Amino acid sequence: MKKYNFFVSGMTCNSCVNEIKSAIKNAYPQATVDLSLNTKELIITTNLQIELSKLNNIVGGLGDYKINDKKSPNIDFIRFNLEKKDKTLLNKIYNYFNDKKPLIIALFVVIASSICLSINSDRYDLFNKFLSYYMGMFFIVFSFLKLLSVKGFASSFSKYDIISKKIYKYSLIYPFIELFLGLYYLSGNTTLFVSIFVILIMLSQTYGVTKVVFNKKNIRCACMGEAISLNISEVTLLENIIMIFISSYMIYNFIS
Repeated sequence: MKKYNFFVSGMTCNSCVNEIKSAIKNAYPQATVDLSLNTKELIITTNLQIELSKLNNIVGGLGDYKINDKKSPNIDFIRFNLEKKDKTLLNKIYNYFNDKKPLIIALFVVIASSICLSINSDRYDLFNKFLSYYMGMFFIVFSFLKLLSVKGFASSFSKYDIISKKIYKYSLIYPFIELFLGLYYLSGNTTLFVSIFVILIMLSQTYGVTKVVFNKKNIRCACMGEAISLNISEVTLLENIIMIFISSYMIYNFIS
């Protein structure tokens, strides 16, 4: 028994598949005919010699169908594979961000609130006000989630934060530190000391988060507290880096 592989273009539905299979079976009663609508692949198993020209004569009268040799795949097959790859990539992107949805929503709330609070500021000071409100809203939103279960937060936080690993009590008071910082920034206050302090605590977290991300470990992110289960990811690392850059910018404004 010989197996012949071809590709069929012009098919749009299962009726097309059945029509082509039926016509080929009538011409070669002893052959086994398999045809896939998705891959467009036609497989004929038989002892007879199959000629491509004869196959095209068989299906040519049925509709706008064209059978090609597998070694030179038609454009429909190429298009199918490209579409399949695109769908796979889109699914991966969707699943990645869907897993991080709680964190992304929280960051969106922080950004949207910061814009609303700073929108009426003097245009020369608009950007600085936005950054200050962003810092404030960031610490307020995330401290609230941590304060829902301080002990649960501390258990997760001490697994990657450098300071918490050495001083566990620090992880117990950290949510209150964030709450204070949030209220401080929202009040419109910014000082060199506070900016330096924020950089230090964020560096402690960022170092641990970086190790987790690059070592591909599955460790719960303490940033969302115990209320929302979320593993540390590149998004966690990015948010920490943003906070460090904002604090660095504020320090630059103080010393320049």
